[in-house]
Amino acid sequence: MSELVKVSSKGLLTLPKSIRQKLNIEVGDYLDVTIETGKVILQKVDILPKKIDWENEDDAWKEYAAKRITRE
Repeated sequence: MSELVKVSSKGLLTLPKSIRQKLNIEVGDYLDVTIETGKVILQKVDILPKKIDWENEDDAWKEYAAKRITRE
């Protein structure tokens, strides 16, 4: 499946509905972004616990969550 998307001036893009549905990506989900052989790879991840305050300055939460990332 291939779709064409445009990157905004702020670097944002919209995942087409057909791709979100196929991969069961919903509002609030997280995607892991990596570069592999010149390609951008987006992969849905589950972060446990689900509710993490990413805006909190306490990096302990971020380190804890990073250890809990599981790729689907």
